[in-house]
Amino acid sequence: MKKFSSKWRYTGFSELNVTPMLDFAFTLMIIFLITTPLLEQNLDISLPSLNSKKESTFSKNPLVLEINKNGKIVCNNIPVDKHNLEKILLERIQKDPELTVSLKMDKDLKYEEFLPFVEILEKAGIKRIGLVHNVDEK
Repeated sequence: MKKFSSKWRYTGFSELNVTPMLDFAFTLMIIFLITTPLLEQNLDISLPSLNSKKESTFSKNPLVLEINKNGKIVCNNIPVDKHNLEKILLERIQKDPELTVSLKMDKDLKYEEFLPFVEILEKAGIKRIGLVHNVDEK
């Protein structure tokens, strides 16, 4: 008697081997985990040290913008709206191409509400922006 009959000769597996597919998926996952942090775009900032004696290169007469948590704008102690702000910035940048804008923001101002102001500054051609904070004196 034959051990293997001829009717079983051409039949295949009824299961799918998923091991190579899992190996490929895990390899892709590892590649993405390694390369994703490299795709981050960072902003190069060099901050002055505290013991720096170098004189500031900012303009002597900066434009001070104050923004409260409701998004109201005060420009050099004069209340303005967003549309007038852009006009004021364009006028000032024509007079002084090296204009510095100092931003004073409320600590409760959300980041999403802050970004439109930065876009307005970019449209006007402002290249120097200073962020002003309050020092808590006790």
